[in-house]
Amino acid sequence: MTSACSFHSLEYLGAGGNESGTSGGVQTAGQASATGGAGGSGGAGTSGGAGNSGGADATGAGGPTAAAGAAGAAGAEPDLARCDDWQKNDDETDVDCGGRACAPCLAGGTCAVGTDCQSAICTNVVCQAPTCTDLALNGNETDVNCGGSCSPCAQGRHCAVNGDCSTGTCTAGICESHTCVDGILRAGCPLLVDNTPYSLSPAKGLANCVDDDQDSVSDGNPLKLHSCQNELRQTFWAVERADGYFAFRSALSGKCLHVRGSSTSGGAIIEQSTCSFAYDQLWQPSLVDSSVMGLTSHFSGLSLNVAGDHAGQDGQAIIQGQADNSADTQWRITRRSTASYVAFSPDGTKGIRIQHNAQVVTLGTDDKTNAQWIVVPGLSDASLVSFQSRSDPGRYLRHASFRLWSDTNDGSAVFKSDATFRYGQPFVGTNPLERSLESSNYPGRYWMRDGANISLVPFTNTADYKSSATWRLDGR
Repeated sequence: MTSACSFHSLEYLGAGGNESGTSGGVQTAGQASATGGAGGSGGAGTSGGAGNSGGADATGAGGPTAAAGAAGAAGAEPDLARCDDWQKNDDETDVDCGGRACAPCLAGGTCAVGTDCQSAICTNVVCQAPTCTDLALNGNETDVNCGGSCSPCAQGRHCAVNGDCSTGTCTAGICESHTCVDGILRAGCPLLVDNTPYSLSPAKGLANCVDDDQDSVSDGNPLKLHSCQNELRQTFWAVERADGYFAFRSALSGKCLHVRGSSTSGGAIIEQSTCSFAYDQLWQPSLVDSSVMGLTSHFSGLSLNVAGDHAGQDGQAIIQGQADNSADTQWRITRRSTASYVAFSPDGTKGIRIQHNAQVVTLGTDDKTNAQWIVVPGLSDASLVSFQSRSDPGRYLRHASFRLWSDTNDGSAVFKSDATFRYGQPFVGTNPLERSLESSNYPGRYWMRDGANISLVPFTNTADYKSSATWRLDGR
């Protein structure tokens, strides 16, 4: 077993596990123990931990207790002193590993949930070795189940060296095509690359970009043209589906371009809507010339268009129109190098951001990839949002013991619920890029600044709470 210490959270005790992490039953990665746990008794101060009184923790079992060993209530600092004593104590699941106070266990170690394991896979209370088919980014993979000792990754996926890529070229950590130059469209090269952020400009008005209008995160918000800027609301991630069709997912809201009312009529408004990847959200690119393409709706067969053919006019609605290669149905799709990722800062402190070092999430001054997150549809509810690490794409922001962590997705229902959040209006101010972040499985609990940590705390109508639970979203 590893004896190195690391700053975990108390998910294991929150899951209600006993000292061995099992009560005799089979337990898969991320699942709570069948034994349940004690109700919590931690305090719930506005700048302290989010204790509860007998309520359920994120796993569906008992909440953290005041006598919970290494970490106690949410927001409390764990005691790291026992991670190298060659004994199994505190909330460790095996000797000097597992739990939330010590480093994850190696393959073969005893576990209760996926976060107890380096591989993030806990099966039959035993940590499993990484494989190339386990749907987790682990081992020496550079993206989920590819790179390293697994098969090479497709274009657009993460890499470390050229050999990690099916294209044979790794540039700035992304698999690229050596022969297909970005921005130059040619036969034999992909017009769009999966999992890649773009801006969309009409060929007749290249200074304008498709924009979600007013930094909205709501279903039904219409797409319009506005002057191109480095803004999250003008960035859309291409998500490849079958038969060469793509969805376009907003980098701000996590929602997809959608034909209003699933209409087949010309002039139907294009809006953002919860990503379902149904045909009315899918578009097929087609080559027009070396710099522009057409985008045709899978559902209606009509083209992405600008209302009234006024592509150079600010505020024009985006619609579906005639299916031809006329100038008003041609688009320049430009890969975005900025305004594709979100950084979270406490209200009024833009120089401080939510960052992570492996699973440990804190507030700090880093403005590197470890402080940048990809907005994706909620893992447990696509109408909400989850936040994927840019520097370690297998990890997502999730809560455990009412603290925020960055854990490897083990695919469990518990993990998906803990990693899904709801955008809300800011508690202070009216800036459209400031939001509150509410837990999906603990309604009424919001991200709150808690010293250098972020805790999940019930709403209280105080100035301190409102300021500490309001977050600024900035594009990176």
